[in-house]
Amino acid sequence: MALSPRTVLPLLACGFCVSSCYWLDNLPRASGECTGTHQGRRVHWPIEERSSLVHRSGPGELPDTFIALSYTPEDEPVLEGFGVDIHLVDGARVEEDRTVSLRPREGQLVPVEPSLVSRWVGNIGAASGYLSVPGVPVEGSVTLDEVTAVAAEGRFDYRYADGAQLTCTFEVLEASGE
Repeated sequence: MALSPRTVLPLLACGFCVSSCYWLDNLPRASGECTGTHQGRRVHWPIEERSSLVHRSGPGELPDTFIALSYTPEDEPVLEGFGVDIHLVDGARVEEDRTVSLRPREGQLVPVEPSLVSRWVGNIGAASGYLSVPGVPVEGSVTLDEVTAVAAEGRFDYRYADGAQLTCTFEVLEASGE
């Protein structure tokens, strides 16, 4: 039994819609990695899928936009996790590379001047901060290649007092359900 064109076209359209929705839902939520040296060892740490661009605004709160990045520090027994929360000014958008320098102050990294990045929070495992060794990076920067309402892309660089250096790349999508 042959189907009429009136039946085939709607069936094809439904099939394409279902397959494209499945494809979009299965896109990676984050891609990137940290490479370089950490405590005298070459490292290659992949980004965790839960990394994302987050927009939050609760009743009576100021809007908060940040890029939450988590990397898996493979073969590092003293480091359960590694990452940052990059807090951005409200409504931040970037269409071409913007680099913001970071300097250590009072046990943390802070943007050198008021800019696109309003706050920088280093994370180790589930806690905020840095390991006592190698300590807070002596210098850092973040380059944002693109920031839109639904995605962020860029990299950050750390240089430590012991000569170690890390470059961490990221491409993340807006968090679902935030």
